[in-house]
Amino acid sequence: MKKLFRKKRNIDNETFFSSEEKQQTVTNETIRIPDTIKGLSDQEVQQLYAEGKYNKEVEDLSRTTKQIILDNSLTLFNFINLFLAVAVFAVGYPKNALFFWIIIINTAIGVFQEIHAKRTIDKLSIVNKTEATALRQGQLTKIFQDEIVLGDVLVLTLGNQVPSDGLVLHGEGMEVDESLLTGESDKITKMSGDKIMSGSFITSGLGFVKITAVGEDNFVSKLSKEAKTEKKSTSELMNSLNLLIKGLTFAIVPIGLLLFWSQYQSTQSFPKTVLGVSGALISMIPEGLMLLTSVAFAVGAANLARKQTLIQRLACIETLARVDTICLDKTGTITDGSLSFKELIPLAGFPASEIERAMSEMMAALSDQNATAKVLRKHFPLKETEWTVSETIPFSSDRKWSGVSFKEKGSFVMGAPEFIYSELPEELRERLAPYNEQGDRVLILIHSNEPLTSPVLPQEKETVAIFVIADTLRENAVDTFSYFAKQDVTLKVISGDNPITVSQIAKQAGIAGAENFVDMSKLTDTENFNELVEKTTVFGRVTPYQKRELIQALKENGHTTCMTGDGVNDILSLREADVSVAMASGSDAARAVSDVVLLNSDFSSMIQVLNEGRRVINNIERVASMYMVKTIYSAILAVTFIFLFLPYPFAPLQLTPINTLTVGIPSFILALEPNYQRIKGHFLTNILRISVPGALTVVFNILVLQLAGIWFDLSHQDVSTMCVLLTGCVGFQVLLRAARPLDLKKKIMIGLLLTAFLICFLFFGDFFMLTSLFTKNVFFYLPLILGSRSIFNYISLFMTRAVYEIEKRKEKKAIKNKKRVI
Repeated sequence: MKKLFRKKRNIDNETFFSSEEKQQTVTNETIRIPDTIKGLSDQEVQQLYAEGKYNKEVEDLSRTTKQIILDNSLTLFNFINLFLAVAVFAVGYPKNALFFWIIIINTAIGVFQEIHAKRTIDKLSIVNKTEATALRQGQLTKIFQDEIVLGDVLVLTLGNQVPSDGLVLHGEGMEVDESLLTGESDKITKMSGDKIMSGSFITSGLGFVKITAVGEDNFVSKLSKEAKTEKKSTSELMNSLNLLIKGLTFAIVPIGLLLFWSQYQSTQSFPKTVLGVSGALISMIPEGLMLLTSVAFAVGAANLARKQTLIQRLACIETLARVDTICLDKTGTITDGSLSFKELIPLAGFPASEIERAMSEMMAALSDQNATAKVLRKHFPLKETEWTVSETIPFSSDRKWSGVSFKEKGSFVMGAPEFIYSELPEELRERLAPYNEQGDRVLILIHSNEPLTSPVLPQEKETVAIFVIADTLRENAVDTFSYFAKQDVTLKVISGDNPITVSQIAKQAGIAGAENFVDMSKLTDTENFNELVEKTTVFGRVTPYQKRELIQALKENGHTTCMTGDGVNDILSLREADVSVAMASGSDAARAVSDVVLLNSDFSSMIQVLNEGRRVINNIERVASMYMVKTIYSAILAVTFIFLFLPYPFAPLQLTPINTLTVGIPSFILALEPNYQRIKGHFLTNILRISVPGALTVVFNILVLQLAGIWFDLSHQDVSTMCVLLTGCVGFQVLLRAARPLDLKKKIMIGLLLTAFLICFLFFGDFFMLTSLFTKNVFFYLPLILGSRSIFNYISLFMTRAVYEIEKRKEKKAIKNKKRVI
């Protein structure tokens, strides 16, 4: 049994989190434990844990080692290859089964790489494990969620995701969003005695919750996991590969059967027929392509893990590489999340000392744990409370204010001016303008004699003070945003703060178009968001629902979107975006729904994420174009030889040098190369641009050699040898094209592979069923070798022009549709 308390920590221990991590820590001073609530003792926790009544993880986001081995081994194509290997072995050609051993070796190498990458990711996932605050031994203690036991009492605050089903023992203005479970976005107030479901998250206030179910016993455990992790795949690469695999699956069996009949008619030999059909079908199968794709994604995720970036959905690596619009939240992205108090401005004749006292009493009464509350609590400390609290309304992302009613003192409300007043008084607007234009965060304090009985602002109110708080711009913000601008990635700033303030900070960060801003609180429900998102850069006073609508509008306009955020107000938009990025210092719920978590909470890490995505996509395109050459020419030749009634030109053993030296070995090397060029065009057209000319050149050469064999009465083995030589030469031409730009390492690799290919003819010809090259046949194959380059280049030029025209038409159509939408 693992040691239960290996990660147990007292919350008052200031040394637990480093300053860089900036995690939320809660102290006993800011959270008052009601006398009626008692947590479990250490002995009770140990007993429950021994009984298995702890919060076991229902599902692991990454595949297990066993799944990796089975998924890469027990595939349809591997079974077909195994069947063909057994068939050629059974008919008396055991050497021709060599291809299957190479497949086994390649699969083993790929599986080993993926498992190694998985372990790297898993180690980092432990760092990102969500914690909970439990009441044990009378103290508030940090534990991991899988250490929660049945009957534990947890303290849940703004931003926390509920880890297990429970019962509310005590609530202080606690509001819960259950939209991930029910689809309804309404905020539900939770009172003592109410049930609370796992997967929901706290949007306001604080509550003590007794856990009534753990692990698989949670009523919505599976549903909440799906809500946190599942998102419709937008992977063009995977969709294209799946389409290819589906097409081959339907085609390979009927082609194989028809070719078997044709080959038997031409050879009248069952063993030779099996040999020919096996040679045709083996090359049709891109056996290493899917394996290399999964390896490339896994290695990409592992590379990012080493750079403190956790990928929670592998397919998002590709999506990130294709992103053209990034939506940023100001706090924690443009700024570093730290706040400093600048100025208190008393109004309405209230003395500064009384305002300071009111703010101190408010901060003592409220349980808010956001950054603003922390800086105010630090600046207005209170040693001992003197005012009697009658009601508290905690901060909410929707309301943008919090308030406290005191007996004999009235009510005080603090928050964003635009949310406290539907129409700001002219005098107040003029007082606030200079601070907004400087990029400062401005809050106001109002006083009212009316009590706060619900989250509704009093009708009668008076502004008594202005609080000026400064954000801190990230040191690397200007360089980071400049990089994205150079990469043609559009930046949009979506914030709940004042639009003028956000615009000024965005200007300081060097974001293009930051002067184009809008106050979303002033817009009507009939506003055309599709047009708005195209002409506006900064969106201020945005509600969580408006954030989601802005992302939806960008997607409808044809953009691939990335949303970054760290709070509960970002959750709806994070789930809506094509790819979502959360800061580790943010809320539990934001991290849970995001595809990527920046563990260093530094947005500049997105540069590495973008580059890694590009590396993966570019390299898979290279590799896919090489595999597709042999798949295309094999399919064309298989269909052609059904009607020619001639022996198929390749035996499985003869294909081994071609498949291994022009595709297999270089593909493993190129798949992991650094390649950070921008993604251009579509995946399928990009690979066809190289593979189709290569495949057609091979088909042309083989058909010419078949005619030469008939006209000049050449033996089948001579013709096969020349076919192997010519196909290998074209394979190296494709490799040279796919490996661009060529550096010294790639040139050495290609040189060594070409030498090995020639050695197969010169020294191992008998083994590979090849005849000598130094015969009169040189007059047949030498002109074709010299001409193959020209044929390949001419077909490539035609393909490039054809692809350009197709993409140009698609682009025009997309622009026309975009204008129609706007």
